[in-house]
Amino acid sequence: MKYPEFMEYPEIPHLREVLDILDSDTLEVYEKLDGGNTQIRNHRGRVLTGSRANFLKREELFRFDWFKNFNKWAKSNYSLYNLPENLIVYGEFMAYHTIPYYPNVVNKFFLIDVYDMEKKRFLPYKKAQENLEGKFGVKNIPFLETLADGRLDLDQIKNLATEESTYTSYGREGVVIKDYEKQRFAKLWETSVNQTKKGLIKEIKKTLLSLQGPKEYNLSSDSLAKSVYKELKKSGRENISLAEIGKTIKKVMNKI
Repeated sequence: MKYPEFMEYPEIPHLREVLDILDSDTLEVYEKLDGGNTQIRNHRGRVLTGSRANFLKREELFRFDWFKNFNKWAKSNYSLYNLPENLIVYGEFMAYHTIPYYPNVVNKFFLIDVYDMEKKRFLPYKKAQENLEGKFGVKNIPFLETLADGRLDLDQIKNLATEESTYTSYGREGVVIKDYEKQRFAKLWETSVNQTKKGLIKEIKKTLLSLQGPKEYNLSSDSLAKSVYKELKKSGRENISLAEIGKTIKKVMNKI
């Protein structure tokens, strides 16, 4: 079959890069989950699944084992055939990456956002939940709790990023700040607030995993180290060197 154009979920900038988002009175904050970014669409009577980078077409080419679990779950959830073709449902499929979650959370698809291709906008989270559950009768999708809303300052966001998690005893990975009115998002990692050596390793591992298949990269690649270094700078890591990043990458990638 001919697949439609693939639409990636946008990369969310670090809060440090877009602090003016805090000028809004319509913010919503959600816990950031450390799962696999995935998507679901209904296209010409078929449920299509996708990772962050592309549609999941052939199982033998899946890069990660959890791709199979996600694909199997989506294809067996017949309520997803109720989705209108103009909507893309984005979520985090909870496979283990850097944080071990409670068993009742693993292998579940948590709603992150719903995008309306006709309106070219993300639906407000509560509206998306109402549509999926009520209007379209979609089942077996957990929804995130709103941690706070309205006008919030930086200290409040930092506190939210470091509080206990609903999904793991290891604490929150961080938070995502959303302004649906202006269609602007930002993220703040817990490790960006508490900048420890252990936290640095966690950040590097997350960045590598976000590259979709880190084992394929050359361990001595200067470009890989520079890419990770650039991302960590964005998150607020000031006292790091490129040489330190390169050494840590080698250690981390051997454990992924």
